[in-house]
Amino acid sequence: MAEPNAQEDFSKLTNDLAVLRADVAKLADTLTTLARSQSGAAADAVTSRVREGKAKAEATAAELLDEGRAAYDEARERASQLGGDVTSAIERNPLGAVAAALGVGFLLGLLTRGR
Repeated sequence: MAEPNAQEDFSKLTNDLAVLRADVAKLADTLTTLARSQSGAAADAVTSRVREGKAKAEATAAELLDEGRAAYDEARERASQLGGDVTSAIERNPLGAVAAALGVGFLLGLLTRGR
């Protein structure tokens, strides 16, 4: 039976440890590369979602702006028509218009006077 040689065992152990260190270093490099690629993919996905959200928000804002303009134009048209109707009513019945104005003024005076 061969006698165990401590020098040979130590040398084998040192070589095995060096191989293990190299394998761990390669594994760490592989994991680092994988993490970078995954974080890059995640960042791309987040960026894509943010861009989609921005586009949707801009589209919604544009739609709301168009609706607001249409409502403003409609209100302005109705006010113009109402002004024309009031003018026509005053021209047809000036004494009634004066009486109505006096009545409204009297009511506002009653409502706002101090007690």
